[in-house]
Amino acid sequence: MYNFFVGVDVSKKTIDVSWTDGPKPSYLNHFANTIPGFKKMIASLSKHTAVSFSEWIICFENTGTYSKALLSWLVSQEIPCLEENPMKLNGHKILSRGKSDKIDSRIICDYVYTKRDRVVPSTLTKPLIQELKKLLSQRELLLKQKQALAKSLQEQKAEFSPVLYELLEKQNKLLIDQYNLNITKIEELIDEKIKTDKEMDKNNKLAQSVIGVGPIITWYMIAYTNNFSSVKNSRQFANYIGIAPHPYESGTSIKRNAKTNKMANQQVKAIVSNGIQSAIQYDPQIQAYYVRKISEGKPEGVVYNNVKNKLISRVFSTITRGTPYVKLNSYV
Repeated sequence: MYNFFVGVDVSKKTIDVSWTDGPKPSYLNHFANTIPGFKKMIASLSKHTAVSFSEWIICFENTGTYSKALLSWLVSQEIPCLEENPMKLNGHKILSRGKSDKIDSRIICDYVYTKRDRVVPSTLTKPLIQELKKLLSQRELLLKQKQALAKSLQEQKAEFSPVLYELLEKQNKLLIDQYNLNITKIEELIDEKIKTDKEMDKNNKLAQSVIGVGPIITWYMIAYTNNFSSVKNSRQFANYIGIAPHPYESGTSIKRNAKTNKMANQQVKAIVSNGIQSAIQYDPQIQAYYVRKISEGKPEGVVYNNVKNKLISRVFSTITRGTPYVKLNSYV
């Protein structure tokens, strides 16, 4: 049970800190975003509470590189902390005038106080997972550069003479071939690294036994669930990538169709979406479901979203059971 709550707004060079032991946050001060700065923050906070560190919870936004030093240091000091998804923090508002780092730190403090009964402290990500995320980011960058290269020449075709266009097209092809080679090398490196971890390798194979779920989808799921340890079930993951429909109500009597969360990880959602057509084509259950729902007049986008949820559910089921997915020949 937490009794002392701290909100930290993290920027490149400094952190702004607020604290509370009740419903009203108080601004403390700003400190350097360095280990000496973190030590001064803890010393200053300690003047406002007598409870032990085990009853503290320090919350801050996951800002990528800028927040990692704070997370690592707090974990090393065994001070409970929550590195929160910025989309969750953005959805939490309290009445305030204007916007500043001071105000943001109070909002974060109020957020963690409000969520105090449901807080799960953050832990350090395994180095292999960190490497996997970086390799996937590099692969994504190369893909975007390759696509931009191919698209830009096509869009400017009318501006070149046929001879010059043919020359540029040959150069583009050489560059695109090099991009494809680099992307393949990254994928091979990812596969090699996953094989070095017994549990990760096992989950990699189990997830890919699901029809429509290939290596890329699996790698993203492993990376963004900490190898299925930080995200425990398909519903949580579906919420995270914005494919879990939630009922939407207005007033006491007006009800609309269920909505999905727009403030989600759209990149991972897009990756998962790539498995839809394969599942519809090669999985008899999914195919029968798709045909039936379309014939009933369901919007194709809704049916596609349901297929994504089915794929995610099957992946988590294989991981939980520890056995590969078994294809059935008819829809149940």
